[in-house]
Amino acid sequence: MGLTQLIILSLIQVSWATALPTGQQTSSTPLLCSTDSRQIAVNASNNATWPWQTYRSSTAQPPALLINKTGDPLYDGLIIFATENGGTPAAEQESPYIFNDEGELVWSGPVDITYNVRIQTLNSAPVLTYWSGQGTAGEAAIAGHGYGKFIILDTSYNVIHTVSTNLNITLPPGVVTKSALDLHESYITPRNTLLVSAYNTTPADLSSIGGPKNGWVLDSLAVELNITTGEVLFSWSSLDHLPLNKSKEPLGHSGSNATAPYDFFHINAIQPVGDNYLINSRHYWASFLVNPKGKVLWELNGYDGGDFGNLPEGGTFSWQHFARLQEINSSAALIHWFANNNALALDAPIPSTGLTLQVTIPPNKASPPKLITNFTNPQNPVAAYSQGSFSYLPNGNGFLAYGSNAVLAEYGPVSETNSTEGQVRWSAQLGYGESLSVYRGYKSVWHATPSTEPSLVVLSAKDVQNDDLALCAGTSTMRGFVSWNGATDVTDWIVYTGSNNTTLTAVGRVNKAGFETQFAIPAGAAFVQIGAVENNSNFVARRSSIVKIGGSS
Repeated sequence: MGLTQLIILSLIQVSWATALPTGQQTSSTPLLCSTDSRQIAVNASNNATWPWQTYRSSTAQPPALLINKTGDPLYDGLIIFATENGGTPAAEQESPYIFNDEGELVWSGPVDITYNVRIQTLNSAPVLTYWSGQGTAGEAAIAGHGYGKFIILDTSYNVIHTVSTNLNITLPPGVVTKSALDLHESYITPRNTLLVSAYNTTPADLSSIGGPKNGWVLDSLAVELNITTGEVLFSWSSLDHLPLNKSKEPLGHSGSNATAPYDFFHINAIQPVGDNYLINSRHYWASFLVNPKGKVLWELNGYDGGDFGNLPEGGTFSWQHFARLQEINSSAALIHWFANNNALALDAPIPSTGLTLQVTIPPNKASPPKLITNFTNPQNPVAAYSQGSFSYLPNGNGFLAYGSNAVLAEYGPVSETNSTEGQVRWSAQLGYGESLSVYRGYKSVWHATPSTEPSLVVLSAKDVQNDDLALCAGTSTMRGFVSWNGATDVTDWIVYTGSNNTTLTAVGRVNKAGFETQFAIPAGAAFVQIGAVENNSNFVARRSSIVKIGGSS
């Protein structure tokens, strides 16, 4: 099996758990028969679509995750990513998603082109953020960036900010957009500002690298914005500060006109480091520390180490993404990347890794970098030709998203393996090869109570194919299906029924099972409503609309 595939060890199985009492039960609210109602859909006629999950109370159609796990401790968080189709089998629905590590959906966002969905902090409060817009495609020179806006949601999934600005940059011919924020980076800083990437179509003299004197480039910009006003607080131009001849990206046929400008730098990550900025360049194979005036303070590259001296064995990298620096003390720091190590589909691809180097600060070539991690799975290595991310989790595990190869993986700490490669404790696959991309993936703590109401659908048991409640439903002939998109802390559902819609009584309690829970509605009910219980309490956080049995709400 090639590097671009993982051996599929197990397809997520829908587990029909026996309902057990949770919280305080009373005689007036007995535990009702219930189960996880998720179904896995497969396109039987062709291989055009990756298997997806379906529900009756929601239109969400997220990909089915192929899960493999060892049973070793995982970080207790939720998995966050967005899908982008690139071939077949494609995702049934392109959206931003939140899952748990059992592959159950938690939240499905808008059906749209989105990137870099993640949890961040704004004004000391957790927020969910993502980029939305139009990506670019075509020749390598112009593919791989985008133009769009940045959206911030609160813990009720209300939009609290939309950052949209044209940045007064020049767009390629034919591109029309109200906002020019690039898809690669959208980082909320500790000072509650926003770091974004952008690409400016700019005239440039390319004669020094064999191109036209009156040529064109994509000038990578690192920009800091006021989130509320959109005011530009800082802007850095790669063209103004770095020579073109250090780029590892071939000029090829690009650069002769504004339609196909030369993407010599390709910015894909920005991080605040004190008052400075860490800026990553895919096409220079390098990360740069830049001060507030735009001066490059140091360079760490993947071939000779730049200002830091010779790289250790296993410490070289190329075409990398997601540079992040973590200071250890005043004289040392850890810097890590998702090291793609590939740019094109090769006959002998190189495994992509989660690379960490310990470096001396300020740089000292007499004290060169040390290799800390090179997370990879030798049994099933994965090569990503573009995109990708690598984050450290608070428990010491590492979390990787393999970009253009739709694989996610959680590795245990290298300290427990005596190897810089680490050990895969959990992995998920949601596509083959280049058919589906996950630009970045995260695992984070997130607690949310949606401002919307739970969704309830009622069907006759005879209309439910393969009714899994038939053996426990007794005389019940109706089935309820309930979900609450984005709710993270629901543990139970209270079922209310009545002969009319004004006098409903609590008649039972249902254990929440998966994203959507199917339950048996007690016989004789004419109307039904559901109430969400969070954290095993007896408090109903929110109720659904009332549904008439055999009719509409």
